[in-house]
Amino acid sequence: MESVKVLVEEHDNILRMLDVVHRASLGILGGEAIRVEDWKQAVRFIRNYADKTHHGKEEAFLFQAMLDELGDAGENLIRYGMLVEHDLGRLYVSDLDAALDAYAAQPTEEVRLAVLVAAGSYEQLLRRHIAKENDVVFPFGERSLSPEASQRVEEQMRGFDTNEANAAEREHQLGVLAVLEKKYMA
Repeated sequence: MESVKVLVEEHDNILRMLDVVHRASLGILGGEAIRVEDWKQAVRFIRNYADKTHHGKEEAFLFQAMLDELGDAGENLIRYGMLVEHDLGRLYVSDLDAALDAYAAQPTEEVRLAVLVAAGSYEQLLRRHIAKENDVVFPFGERSLSPEASQRVEEQMRGFDTNEANAAEREHQLGVLAVLEKKYMA
């Protein structure tokens, strides 16, 4: 499925941001001050690209088709696996955002730790989550969905991706990623 290839490419971009988060976290461990605005940009990328765009498409189109067609296997894999992990990721990002606000107000060691815990929790969750989707969930969906459901998913994702506002947001977030990579990955 072409749409699955797009999802895998989006995973690659999310992994690039996780590399930035990891490197920025190492800087904090090394005693650097937390660059709150950079971290806030990473949070916006995660919320707008990783969650709203990428997870939004998975949940509304591919995962919904799998829930509709694949019975208990789809229910267990999607509802009690992937969707739970999506929600857990949202919690970690919310924790990170709150810790950044707290750091901006009062940069204590305790708050620095809260930033690192939330960022590390999100990073580790997403790395494992992406591997499961790429290696298990997506191939299972491609093998198991009916041709009609697969075609519907393709059309829905293509419609989402070609929407002018969605395309503009995607390009903006990829630009943010490129800027953060230059700062942290050099």
